[in-house]
Amino acid sequence: MNVGKRLRFRRLFTRGRSVIVAIDHGSYWGYIAGLENPNRVVEKLSESCADAIAATPFTLKRVCDSMGNLAAVARVDSSVTVYDDMEDDMPITTVEHLVSMGVDAAMAMCYFGGLRSSEQQRKLGMLATECERFGLPLIVEALPAKLIDYHFNREKARGKTLTDFITLEDLLVVSRVSAELGADAIKTYYLGSVDEYRRVVENARVPILVLGGPRVKTFEEYLGLVRKAMDAGAKGVVVGRNVWQRENIKSAVNAICAIVHEDKDVEYARRLLD
Repeated sequence: MNVGKRLRFRRLFTRGRSVIVAIDHGSYWGYIAGLENPNRVVEKLSESCADAIAATPFTLKRVCDSMGNLAAVARVDSSVTVYDDMEDDMPITTVEHLVSMGVDAAMAMCYFGGLRSSEQQRKLGMLATECERFGLPLIVEALPAKLIDYHFNREKARGKTLTDFITLEDLLVVSRVSAELGADAIKTYYLGSVDEYRRVVENARVPILVLGGPRVKTFEEYLGLVRKAMDAGAKGVVVGRNVWQRENIKSAVNAICAIVHEDKDVEYARRLLD
């Protein structure tokens, strides 16, 4: 990893792990409850112990005065869930533009095993090359294409669980291939037991950040997932709906940080919500 990447990574992982709150959902859904006013959300996040936010470049431009000391991760691609083939996503900016903005990392999707898998991998490889050139860390959201309905389609996902769509072997493959193609960190799902997921972490060879996915029934359930992910060796989380669709955003983030940064148990973290 070159000097530029190392310096920026230090801002994301100031305490060895990272809690990144994603607010880029508007570029996929258009409207989503909880993100009607991104500035309000970011102001609350700036008062929490979150390390960074992830957003599209022009959302970052609009909320930068509300960010406080939060680091910035910029989404570099998008497709609209209502209208588009999700695998047919497109670049929405350039790495050079992101560097001129002063962001700390780029984030991109990569879908594996679908009809456009070769295009997706080419996109990732070329993007990684540009990020290497400009010293910008690249976080890859690595997903099997068969997971798209669970990840984006709330109706098709209703009543189903993650294991109805993918296996641990899928995560082993997509995380390692992403690293081989140039990912500096990988955002993907948690699945299985702690010992099983440790295989994913160790096989990836780059930091794993566990994504939050659809909002869970109880926040304690999500905290349990975070605890298991940290025990398996993950380096943090990227969370969205499970934070800003809750009434008290600050306390939700601080509960997550208690596990990620202080190695507290779920019960301790849960009490921070009271």
